[in-house]
Amino acid sequence: MNLRYKPGLRAIKTSIAVFLCLLISVIFKRSDILLASIASIICLQPTDTQTYQEGLNRTIGTLLGGGIGYLILLCTQSLNSSKYVNIFLAPIAILLIIYICNVINRSDSIVIGCIVVLSVLMWTYQTISDPFMYVVDRVIDTSIGIFVAIFINKFLFIKHNKKHNNK
Repeated sequence: MNLRYKPGLRAIKTSIAVFLCLLISVIFKRSDILLASIASIICLQPTDTQTYQEGLNRTIGTLLGGGIGYLILLCTQSLNSSKYVNIFLAPIAILLIIYICNVINRSDSIVIGCIVVLSVLMWTYQTISDPFMYVVDRVIDTSIGIFVAIFINKFLFIKHNKKHNNK
């Protein structure tokens, strides 16, 4: 146990980012206030440049996962397939995400793309009425977290970023 530990700047920035995400989510009555906070925690890196890069990777993965998941849902719904069909389609969707991310040289987007496509394909097990709006909401919530992380790192800690980026 390290009782002498003192939170560093990144810990402080992360807690501020989570607070802002929660506040924004409550003010704008977002359906899932947790997702923006998770995105900000993941995206907030030691420098603004690294935060931007992580945010870009997360955006690409989220859009790919959401888009592929939505297209699969459209197909299965138009065929009146059982919701259990998605269990068999999920591994194919995962493989597709991995393939596309590697083809476009965005391997850092694979993990979040796979998570998002799974969350979209498994939406049928929840009480969600509109798959398109579900995907849109997930992208919006994630984007809020990414924006907050970039904002915190870029504008609230300018001196630290300049010092850190000059190394």
